Amino acid sequence: MSVAGSGSGTRPGRPWTLRSRLVVGVTGIVAGVLIAIGIASILVLNSTVTRVVDTQLTGSMASFGFSVEKYRYGNFQSPDGFRQIDAHPEKPFIEYTGNGPGSVIALIDGGRVVDSARFTDGDATALPPAVLAQLESEGLTSGTRETLTLDGLGSYRIATETDSRGALLVTGVSMATADAASAQQTITMVVLALIAIVIIGFGVIVVVRLALRPLERVAATAVDVAAMPLDRGEVEITTRVQDSDTDPRTEVGQVGEALNHLLVHVDDALAVRAATDKRMRRFVTDASHELRTPLAAIQGYAELTRQQSDELPELTEFALARIESEAQRMNSLVSDLLLLARLDEGQDLHLDEVDLGEIVVNAVSDAKASAPGHRWTVDVPDAPALVHADRERMHQLVLNLLSNAAVHTPEGTAVSARVAFVGTDTAATAAAASAAASAAASADDVVVELQVADDGPGIAPELVPELFERFARGDSSRSRRAGSTGLGLAIVASIVEAHAGSIAVASTPAGTTFTVRLARAEPSASAPSPASGAPGSAVPPGSAVTPSEPTRV
Repeated sequence: MSVAGSGSGTRPGRPWTLRSRLVVGVTGIVAGVLIAIGIASILVLNSTVTRVVDTQLTGSMASFGFSVEKYRYGNFQSPDGFRQIDAHPEKPFIEYTGNGPGSVIALIDGGRVVDSARFTDGDATALPPAVLAQLESEGLTSGTRETLTLDGLGSYRIATETDSRGALLVTGVSMATADAASAQQTITMVVLALIAIVIIGFGVIVVVRLALRPLERVAATAVDVAAMPLDRGEVEITTRVQDSDTDPRTEVGQVGEALNHLLVHVDDALAVRAATDKRMRRFVTDASHELRTPLAAIQGYAELTRQQSDELPELTEFALARIESEAQRMNSLVSDLLLLARLDEGQDLHLDEVDLGEIVVNAVSDAKASAPGHRWTVDVPDAPALVHADRERMHQLVLNLLSNAAVHTPEGTAVSARVAFVGTDTAATAAAASAAASAAASADDVVVELQVADDGPGIAPELVPELFERFARGDSSRSRRAGSTGLGLAIVASIVEAHAGSIAVASTPAGTTFTVRLARAEPSASAPSPASGAPGSAVPPGSAVTPSEPTRV
């Protein structure tokens, strides 16, 4: 049973940008302050309105108490209290005066409402029975003020007081006006707060965007430098943060100044590295040139001495044969090192319009002769696979890939070499079916792809990242079987880089595939097809097998 969102497979949420944090943070703080101010304003308004209503209640209670004493009990209020006077005609509460519209009065004696009235702009009326029952059930006590919702009448502020005979006088003032004023104030505060939050939000966005523009320019400078190919060639970092963004008195200026110092430091380090590499390449080139002469002399003298093998002891003849073999192997190693040094310096290239399909057909034919124990196939398109390249270097590139497959796979392994046209804007392979179809395609949209694949045991995964490094070997003993020096794939990578191409490798226990892509040259009408019997082609004229199909060489 798995729990959603648990374990190492959970994906963290998208991080907030600094701009988002500032806008949301500032807007949130302002919104909180506005909400607090609005709530405080509404509470103050409610308190003020309640005090005003309480003042009205005080006046209404005084008038009501005086009227009850005078018209119900026949008492007259003197400085020393109520005194009995000549009785006045008893009036019902609906005839009492001194109460404003919306007010209610009631007299509770013995837990029952003896009389009541509700005053409006017209004639006063007695309270409805439901309200009378509610007042009797509330358990009101003398000297309290509270807000009640009377059935059918709405919210009222109620005050109570005991008269001279112990009955409970109840006076109420409607809260409708006060509630309407409070609701109006609340709506006004909410609308104003929303408008203020929107305005502040847009204002903060504009301010933050203007404030972060220098930081964006600093980041753009870093991105430009990061896009530079600093891993090869002589590189000089001339990109710098502009002076307006390097003021140390500001935070962004401190970042810009620190980045400029870093770029200067890296530029100096790259200059030192480039000078060191240049001296090393010059040393390798000079040493390779100088070593070729003594190696040729050693090999020549060994061959000359072996011409008199009849007069030499068997051990001496064996030693000379070994000297000649090792001198030849060392001469090959020196030649490879010299080639790599020249390719690093951009030398030793003679670019021409070359048919890669023809080169592959010839190279597979040579590989068949040198490794007959393998099964070789070649697949090239009918149309010329033209590239701007050095013919000799292209032939060496293909031979090195085929030789790598032959040396590092057992006999019986199937090795295939395939040339095709591939669209750069799609992932699917689009091999040209004819010369006319190839000529109709644009060179800007198509590249020439060379694939050398085998069904051998594959390459160890830990070796793949360093496969194209110099002197890289797949075994810990650095075996030199079949004269391997560990420079073959390094030469391939250097040739591809010199021709502005790309190379990739995909390896599994079921086999290995090397893929080389080169820019396609515009085809010309005079370009020969590999199947037409061009000079040097491994497929003879009139052959029944066409290169557009997998061909066993």
